[in-house]
Amino acid sequence: MEIEYLLFCLLGFLASIVSAVFAFGTALIVLAVGSHILPVKEAIVFGTVLFAASTIFKTLLFGKHFDWKVAGIMAVASLPFAYLGASLLSYVPDGVIRRILGIMILLYLVLTIFKLFPKIRIGTIGLVGGSVAYGFVSGLLGSGNLIKVIMFREMNITKEAFVGAMAATSVLANIAKLTAYIQSGLLSANHAWPIAGLVVAAILAVLLGRIFLRSISVPQFQIGVQVVLAVSAIGLIL
Repeated sequence: MEIEYLLFCLLGFLASIVSAVFAFGTALIVLAVGSHILPVKEAIVFGTVLFAASTIFKTLLFGKHFDWKVAGIMAVASLPFAYLGASLLSYVPDGVIRRILGIMILLYLVLTIFKLFPKIRIGTIGLVGGSVAYGFVSGLLGSGNLIKVIMFREMNITKEAFVGAMAATSVLANIAKLTAYIQSGLLSANHAWPIAGLVVAAILAVLLGRIFLRSISVPQFQIGVQVVLAVSAIGLIL
């Protein structure tokens, strides 16, 4: 199992670079590929360790670019539902977890590419409702970022603000999930070294990703987001 943990840490580093550039993708890539390295539930748990470290560090780096009021509402509203979803993880069959997430991503891509996705005006009620959905899906499936991508897409914010907001709104949800995983026995002190490796990988990846983000244009950024979604969806469904 030691080799599997090492490979998972390497995967987490590479996936975190993608996430640092395109605001998300760590969870999708880690779950899609990582579930072929470790059992899917273990991949979700260790992935959450990586996500927590990555989102905290990205929040510190990109915090000046986004609206903290929006981030605060989403973070607080999603918190209890992230814990609820994570608490139910051990009761959900492994295959169902991966395929549900993959189908969700493909559906969004098809609607977006063929311009069938309706324009949504995100007000306070929509923000709270979307936050609740994000929290629950994130806890249960390991990632709810698809919901946030849709919400922030309609807010027309800069790519730096997008990266920062995606990270900041995940911090509390990731902490809630880790708490639930510890209480259920899915995460323990026996996992100390892979946890440390994932934290280091996340920090290094965010630093490299910030350099890449500065060098790409907005159209390239948008294309990159769609590519990350497509690759991740295929990996989850197969």
